[in-house]
Order: sequence, then C-alpha cells, then structure tokens
Amino acid sequence: MPEQSPGFQFVEIGSSDIDRSLDFYRSLLDFSPADDPPWPADKGAHWLSAGPALVKLVDVDVGDLGGWVNDDLQRGMRHMGLKVGNVDHRAERLRDAGVRFTIEPTDAVGDVRLCFFTDPDGTLLEFIDGHLHYHTVMSPELAERERRAAEHRPPEASPVFDHVAVTVADLETAVSFYQRELGYEVIGQLRHTQDPRGFLITYLHAGDGVLELFTYTADKQPNPWTPDGSRLGLRGIGLGTQDPEAVAGQLAAAGGRLVSDGAAPLVTDPDGVPLRLVTPR
Repeated sequence: MPEQSPGFQFVEIGSSDIDRSLDFYRSLLDFSPADDPPWPADKGAHWLSAGPALVKLVDVDVGDLGGWVNDDLQRGMRHMGLKVGNVDHRAERLRDAGVRFTIEPTDAVGDVRLCFFTDPDGTLLEFIDGHLHYHTVMSPELAERERRAAEHRPPEASPVFDHVAVTVADLETAVSFYQRELGYEVIGQLRHTQDPRGFLITYLHAGDGVLELFTYTADKQPNPWTPDGSRLGLRGIGLGTQDPEAVAGQLAAAGGRLVSDGAAPLVTDPDGVPLRLVTPR
C-alpha cells in the first residue's frame, strides 16, 4: 500500500461541443474555471473546479459514447455524483433549462434524496443531498464524518464532486485491488433488497471523494471502454500520487493493465476502469 492513498484529483469527460459543455457545467452546475491547471494542459482540455476535485473537459469534436449504455449491468464507469444542498431546488433549475432527467428527484435507499440527468453529450450525472444511512457500516468514523458534513451543508449549496460509481464483476477482487493497492477504506454498504438483480453498493473512501462499487448477482456485460481519443462522456479518473510511475507498475502487477506510461501513466483496474496517475495538486 502507498504511504498516502492516491485520492481523486479529477474526472475526465469528453465533449463534442466544448462551448456548449462549458456553458452547461458553469451556468447550471456552478463549476468555475480552475486557477493554474495543475497538470500540463492537453490539447483541447479545459479544467473546471468542482470543489474537492476537478473536471477535465476534453474537446473531441466528433465522437460517441464508445458503446456505453445506461445499464448498470455493463461493467465500468456509470456516473459522477455531486452533493448539493437541496436536490429539488437544483433539479428545478435544470428542468427550466431543458435538461433531460433519467430519474426525477426521489427519496432513495439509504435515506437520501437524489436525481439523475445527463449533460449535452449523454454523460450520466447525479445530484444527492443528505447523508447515507448505511445498512452495514465498516468505518463508523467515516460514516460520522459524512453525517456531520451533511448537517453543515446549507440548502443553497452549489454542486460539488462527491463520487464516481462503477460496476464490477466481483466485489472481493475489486475491494482487494482498491483497498490493498491504493489504501481505500470501506465506509459501508447498501443493499437494494427490492431489486431483482441482486444489487449491492459498497462505498470506498478515496481521498476527498468516494468510489461506489456496484455489484449484482445478475449477469454483467463487458466494459466497452477503450483509450480512443474520440470517446465522449466519462473517460477516466485522475488519482494523485507522488510517484505515478511506481504506483502504475504496482497496479498493473496487482491485476490492472498498463495502457500508457510516462509522466501521467494510464492504468485500467480489473474491470477496465481507466485510472490516470498524476502528482497531487
């Protein structure tokens, strides 16, 4: 395990119309331009501050979602979750702008309120307010920290980065990879008992964010992710570490796959989730 867990630094999202995407994320989600982007700017990349993490918007001009479908049984990255002060208030603002919802504001398992919607290119996003009441708590300290943060979040609070959700084939393999190799601690679990697919969410503390592992007893579909530069939507997660190359090698040896090396190596986890290793900001 590394001396300091490589926590979330950014989420990378591909855009077919960068001006349209910048307007969406800045005017509707209140993200602001990042001061002095912490890593060398890729061509066509725009950095936005989303609270504890950044969003890296990449202009891909012409592209598609690379085979991604809005079906949680497909392995890989599912959505990016954002904490807000009041889901209904923020959803109304989106509705007025004509944004498409996949799930309207609703009370959900874990005693939180949430909604799901898409950005102009189909990237799945979530608003959530309150704090989770886990069915099984593995870290009372981290669960209590979440409760206190929710209590101090004002109703008018703008969206801030909270989590990335991924579907994995085998929970034990995924937890071992992230816990042993990256030091992510399991906070707790929620079991969706009414879901016939056998739906369980396991929550891992990843620095200033959370990694949600979706598992199902139903059969899963392959992860369609490829490193194709024209891919729209969720393209990867940036993790901060003082020695990116060493951690990349460590992850590859533990069941990941080294896709590219260099100053900011790219590794996929056992389920094909792309992880970009960078020095922390």
